[in-house]
Amino acid sequence: MKASITSQSPPYHAFAHSDFGMDTLQTKVFTHLLEQATHYDQGMPLRIGLEEVLGTNPNEQHYTLLEEALHDLAGKRLTKPGPNRSSMGYYPLFEYLTFSQAEGGYLEALFSPHAREELQELTSAFSLKEIASLVMLRHSHTQRLFWFLRASVAARKVEVSVEELKEVVLGVRKYRQRDAEYERYYDFKTRVVDQAIKTIRDRGLLEIRYREHRHKRVVVKLVLTVNYCRPPSPAQTAPAQLILFPSVAQ
Repeated sequence: MKASITSQSPPYHAFAHSDFGMDTLQTKVFTHLLEQATHYDQGMPLRIGLEEVLGTNPNEQHYTLLEEALHDLAGKRLTKPGPNRSSMGYYPLFEYLTFSQAEGGYLEALFSPHAREELQELTSAFSLKEIASLVMLRHSHTQRLFWFLRASVAARKVEVSVEELKEVVLGVRKYRQRDAEYERYYDFKTRVVDQAIKTIRDRGLLEIRYREHRHKRVVVKLVLTVNYCRPPSPAQTAPAQLILFPSVAQ
């Protein structure tokens, strides 16, 4: 069964265009908050202990790093395409983010009402581990390709013309001017598609392969095969951990 690019799941549109690019500490804060959020529609503040984020016995350097991370994280936003695909809207991810060293230390946050529906869709469809890998993707091309193909996993194959794929990965034509260097298929393939596929595979998000279809020696279409990455064998399995601060020998 082959999927059409017009049949995407709701989370694709909101998150594919949102360049989160979170670092390790921001990702840990974000996923801990998502784990706490159970009723997004109620708009209740979320609170987690600093120990969950910084570990035991944090020092002043750790608090400084946390303050810097929260300052940047508070500015993250969702980018939502308009209904006619020629407009964009920008919406904050958080109402606020704050932390205190009092009462053993805690972090408090409130997700923005503009983001709650998309966050609920995200957490209902994906694991926290998958979300952590996703929000740490550093390039918008990689994010867009992931969300596009993630919506096609059930179909396993998606058939798309080169021009359609450029629109998906680089953005609609109105927003592609800065990516003019990728108009040649070879440049688009080697510097965008292949690099994005490698990153997605290395992150353990999806296994992706593709075949090129030519018309008069020109590549006009790709057929992409998409599968979940195989889980590691028991001998290779280890708990996923985000290492924030390397231990220092005493």
